Amino acid sequence: MHLHNGPLSPFSLSSPIMALPPAPANPIPAAADTDQISLLPDCILTTILSLLPLPAAARTQILSRRWRRLWPSAPLHLLDSHLPVPTPSLPAAVSQILATHRGNAARFDVLLARPSAADLDSWLRSLAAKHLQELVLRPPDVPLRLPPSLLSCRSLRSAELTNCRLPEDASAATAGEVYFPHLAELTLRLSRAPSAATLRGLLAGCPELASLSLDRVFGCRTLCVRSRGLRSLTVSVSLTRQRVLEGAEELEHLVVEDAPALERLLAHDINWGPSINIVHAPRLQMLGYLGVGIPELQLGSALFRSMHAVRLAAEFRCVRTLALEMADPQVKHVADFLQCFPCLETLYVTSHMVVPQSMEILNYEMDDPIECLNYCLKTVVLKGYRGRKHEVQLAMFLVRCARVLRVMKFLCENDCNPSWLTNQKRRLLLDKRASLGAQFVFQKFTKSYIRFLKKASNISLVDPFDT
Repeated sequence: MHLHNGPLSPFSLSSPIMALPPAPANPIPAAADTDQISLLPDCILTTILSLLPLPAAARTQILSRRWRRLWPSAPLHLLDSHLPVPTPSLPAAVSQILATHRGNAARFDVLLARPSAADLDSWLRSLAAKHLQELVLRPPDVPLRLPPSLLSCRSLRSAELTNCRLPEDASAATAGEVYFPHLAELTLRLSRAPSAATLRGLLAGCPELASLSLDRVFGCRTLCVRSRGLRSLTVSVSLTRQRVLEGAEELEHLVVEDAPALERLLAHDINWGPSINIVHAPRLQMLGYLGVGIPELQLGSALFRSMHAVRLAAEFRCVRTLALEMADPQVKHVADFLQCFPCLETLYVTSHMVVPQSMEILNYEMDDPIECLNYCLKTVVLKGYRGRKHEVQLAMFLVRCARVLRVMKFLCENDCNPSWLTNQKRRLLLDKRASLGAQFVFQKFTKSYIRFLKKASNISLVDPFDT
């Protein structure tokens, strides 16, 4: 055997008779143990540091003299939950980091800290100077009263404000002032606006807003949405009326007056309200969940009250996906909605766990053809299916009438045992289906009050209802 003075090859440790790999054409210099990472340019090193957890990134300063100046100038990702200090000491630690860090701020999260008003104001001023990109304020207990310095963070691209009170100065944006020229995604959750004008002003000051999520927002009873660039709007209200009875005005009327780019309007965790009026949304492709909790729904000229059709009109040809939620899905109610969406391709119908005893049973005979059943509807998903009489009637109606149906999924609350499946297939008369190529799939489904297990406001989700 020949002695090998260079680094050991993995082959040399496996077998004495295995040949060593040929030497490279350009052998590594003798100083092969040199710190190769430090040879990278500063721009790459600072990017690497910005991807590390904050404590680990800060510790790199002990590696070499060169690294000591890198972290303080790397893009700052400051999450208070990552700091290895007791919760009472978090505000002081955050203040020290912001004071010593010289670079820009990529992300700032407050999840555990309970900052004073002075601390929060100082942090936001410092972050504004550092061109903050993403902001998450989710205080654990006491609501945060946001100072006017929030409006100086003009570089923001994404913001999530939970359990916060909006600054009153935002109402000035209704006069045309732009506060957040680059903000593309905004989430307001369990937050309060001092007035309806404040909320309208905040939204008016975000001309590039593409995704807006309003999750239990108080202080505004009626909101009129006018946005040239908004693509996704999600809305939810409290599960009970308790907060309204306590005097906190919550959103009751949502009017989409002019949203030419809006692609999806999603209502999640809704048990009651708000009423929805869609006036102008010519690109709307995805709509739901619509349920009995919505007192009034107006789609152009079409009008529904508590899911009962008052006036029908087939005006929303752009909608491709529709999700309905009903206590006891009936053919008449579902068919009325289908008439409003001639180009519908995917239909979700969710059954409630509890069926009101006073439920009115409506018979339905299809006199006029429903356009989407003849030409477009390819996928139907029945969530919470238990094989009750009216669920079976609805499924049979769709089986007999959906001529281009590809798949119908039954997401069942029971175990789908063989005898039950056999009985269901017999009752549904699948042999008489209008689409010979349709497939019928039965799966066990765990009922949940959470409508979207994925983040509904994420525009990149192809189908947020598919959970």
